Amino acid sequence: MSSNWNKVTIEANLISLPDIYWRLKEILATHDYSMQDVAQLIVYDPGMTARLLKIVNSAYFGFAAKIDTVNHAVSILGVQQIEDLILTTSIADALGDYECEHLDIRQFWLRCVYRAIAARDLAGECRLMDGERMFVAGLLSGIGHLIMYQSLPVLAQQAQRLADESGKPLHRMEQEVIGFDHAQVAALLMQNWKLPASHVAIISNHLEPDPDADYLLETSIVHISALIGNAFAESRPLDEMLVKADNQAWDVTGLDTGHCEAIDQVVAEQLSSVVNLLFPKMQCAAV
Repeated sequence: MSSNWNKVTIEANLISLPDIYWRLKEILATHDYSMQDVAQLIVYDPGMTARLLKIVNSAYFGFAAKIDTVNHAVSILGVQQIEDLILTTSIADALGDYECEHLDIRQFWLRCVYRAIAARDLAGECRLMDGERMFVAGLLSGIGHLIMYQSLPVLAQQAQRLADESGKPLHRMEQEVIGFDHAQVAALLMQNWKLPASHVAIISNHLEPDPDADYLLETSIVHISALIGNAFAESRPLDEMLVKADNQAWDVTGLDTGHCEAIDQVVAEQLSSVVNLLFPKMQCAAV
């Protein structure tokens, strides 16, 4: 195994999710849990309770009536969506204060959240009823960059510079310069966190969707959402970025440029509020 991979592995092993996520996984693993068990776990964590209620009462969900209790939130959203929300906030807690002198953290998270909202909304366009899980996948799709810029800053910057100069995909330059790409690093981190195999497969393949791999629809959605997020972060025309999309991703999702342009407008409107929900210390304008 290469020394470069050893370095990112060491860095990834230093990052852990908050205890509440692991306790929730233990409850769900028993298979005879109740919604009350899930709600009670969350209530025991006042900080998580406050954030969860703030999120479910935000415009992000758009419920007509206010949800006042965790029990109500669990009964309305269901355990799966609650698990995804706990995972999302746990990721934000674990990495929100992550310091990396070689990367603009504010811009990094704006790009990640942009991708996440786009993935959720594109899933809705594709009639995929797992929007929150797709939000998590979109949020994690670029997380490998954070690890690479911390553990291999010179090589990560070199790969980015070569990609900019040549016009070649960044992940190809990462493979040439470093020996692996940011999607592989993200998959490593998710395996450390024992996230569902579906997440690992989606993120591992989202840069170049594999027609023979599982979760092709979900992978294609994250593939396109990443390009939408990149267009925003790099201030480039969306149509210019979307020409890089894998043709198969268009075929599998049934999406086109028009769908993406409409989604892009919605994401731009939601970005600031969602960032502030997940990263309250940032409290920054999105654009």
